[in-house]
Amino acid sequence: MTYHGRQRLTRDNEGRTVYGGSDLTCVRGGWDALDRLTLPANIRYGVAQAKAYDDATSAYPGFVASRRNYDVGQGIDARGRWRSGVFEASWRVGGASSAEVEAVAVLMDDASVDVVEASSVQAFGQDIEPPPGAHVHFHGNDSRRGPMIAYSRVTRVLRQTT
Repeated sequence: MTYHGRQRLTRDNEGRTVYGGSDLTCVRGGWDALDRLTLPANIRYGVAQAKAYDDATSAYPGFVASRRNYDVGQGIDARGRWRSGVFEASWRVGGASSAEVEAVAVLMDDASVDVVEASSVQAFGQDIEPPPGAHVHFHGNDSRRGPMIAYSRVTRVLRQTT
C-alpha cells in the first residue's frame, strides 16, 4: 500500500495549535499505483520528492523498513516563493499509523478495493463523541492533555471498475 495525505491541526484544551490527525488516500500497490491517481500538481510534486528520498535508501544494501512515511512541507516562503520539500522520514509508528492500519485491513479483506480513504483524529474537550464506524483508541481524561478522544476510521472505499 502507498498513500498520500494531509495533516490537520486542532486546538488542545489550553488553546494551543496541535496535531489533530491525518487524512490519507491509500492505494493498493507501490509508487506506480499512487502515480496512476489523478492528483493536483502540488501533491504529485510532493509524492515525487518523497519517492526520491525513498529511492536514496538503495545506497544501503539490505536496508528494510516495514513502514515508510515521508512528511513533505509545502508553502510560501518569506519572499513569496512556493517551496516544497521532505523534512522528515518516519520509519516508525506515528500519528497516521491508525489510519494506515484501517486502510490495510480493508485492502486485505477485499481484493476488489483499489483505493481507501482513512483518517486518524485527535480532538480535545468535554463531551466529544466519535462518528459512526470509528475505532476509538482513547476517549477520556489524559493525565497531561486533559479530556480528549483519539480514533481512526475509513471514510471512503473505491472498488475496481473492470
